[in-house]
Amino acid sequence: MKFVLFRHAHKGILPFEDPELSLQGFEQAHRISDLISKNSLSIPTRLFCSPKRRTSQTFYPSAQRLGLKTEVNPDLDQRASQESSIDFKNRVQKFLRQIEKLNGNLVIFACTHYDWIEEAMALINSDKDLKSFEFSHWSPTQYVEFEIENNLWKVTMKGTANENS
Repeated sequence: MKFVLFRHAHKGILPFEDPELSLQGFEQAHRISDLISKNSLSIPTRLFCSPKRRTSQTFYPSAQRLGLKTEVNPDLDQRASQESSIDFKNRVQKFLRQIEKLNGNLVIFACTHYDWIEEAMALINSDKDLKSFEFSHWSPTQYVEFEIENNLWKVTMKGTANENS
C-alpha cells in the first residue's frame, strides 16, 4: 500500500478561524492534479483531509478529475488550542495505526497541517530518519510518499506542487 502525506496548499487569511486557499493555493491544488495526470504522482484510490476547508480545497481538483470523494477525518485536524500535547500525539498515532491496518493495492492521499505532519514524522516507523533536516520543513503542497509493508514506512518519493518545483 502507498500513503502520500501532503501539507495543504497556501492558505489565505479569511475567514480567520478556517481560511480558504489563497489564489496561489488554488493554483497549487491544480498542480497536484496535474502531477497525478502526468504520472508524476501515484493515482490515489482514497483522499483523506482534515475538517479545515483548506485541506479539502487542496484535493478538490484531483477529486473532481478522478471522480473520488474527499473523506474528512477529524484525526487529521491541527492541534486544538485546548488539546494537550499528549492527546494530540495520541490522535495522530491513532490515524497512522488505522492506515497501517488497511490492506490491498490502495493509494491513500492525506492532506493535513504542519503541526500534524511534525508529530507524524516523529511517530512513523520509517527506513529514513524523518526527524532529520531533510524532512524538517514543509512548505505548502509538500508531500512524501511511503510504501507501507509490515508497519515499516519506506520513503519512495518526496516533492512539492509549488511552481518552482
